[in-house]
Amino acid sequence: MIKFMKLKPCVVFFLAILFSFSQVYADSPRFVDNRNGTVSDTGSGLMWQADDSYHELRAGLSWYDAVEYVDGKNAAKFAGFSDWRLPTMDELRGIWDSQRNLESKDGEPIGLPPIFKGKGSYYLWSGDERSLDNAWYFGLGQKEDYFNLKDLGDLEQGVKMVRKIS
Repeated sequence: MIKFMKLKPCVVFFLAILFSFSQVYADSPRFVDNRNGTVSDTGSGLMWQADDSYHELRAGLSWYDAVEYVDGKNAAKFAGFSDWRLPTMDELRGIWDSQRNLESKDGEPIGLPPIFKGKGSYYLWSGDERSLDNAWYFGLGQKEDYFNLKDLGDLEQGVKMVRKIS
């Protein structure tokens, strides 16, 4: 019994530290502004471009142009990394939230968390190809899945690059 009493303060201290760390983790935001033009998603382990290609180019892109945009950003080591890519449709669905109300460049509500930059593209290209000539893109307004010819950017589709957090 005496040995237990001596250990008890150590156990209590250990549990207090363990509990405080779990509280910090539980209260941590899912999305973190890295202050370098990127946002980390702690839930998925992905790092996202905070804005999208429309903010920089002021124009929509075809899928082929989107691939070239990413290649250019990789060559320039955007935010210090050269492994950026087009996101998958599942990854785009993963950041969409119907309760969010950022606006697109056209003033339409889009389902992105407020940590991302608004006033960008409503539609974002994915890296998912439907066929040799078609690729999928995502509508941020109502969580819409579409495909289009890769050489068209007729709906002013943009790019929001992504990479795995290493």
